Amino acid sequence: MAQEAQISSRIDAELKKQGDSILAELGINSSQAITLFYRQIVRQRGLPLATRMPNDETIEALKEDLSEQRRFSSIKALIEDLH
Repeated sequence: MAQEAQISSRIDAELKKQGDSILAELGINSSQAITLFYRQIVRQRGLPLATRMPNDETIEALKEDLSEQRRFSSIKALIEDLH
């Protein structure tokens, strides 16, 4: 039998309540969910979810001022501008 280890952490009470409710619907408890999470960390050799920072190009696009959006009077004018 594998030796067991204990994990202790603090999280927001409301978050835990909501999470436990969803886990109960799935038929698992928080300890089982944490074990599944750790198994995926080991299997994928990293976090099993997207944890990426945007690149410089994306950051610049996000900073663009939406008030400077260009307006076109017709589809034809838009297409002509694209060429």
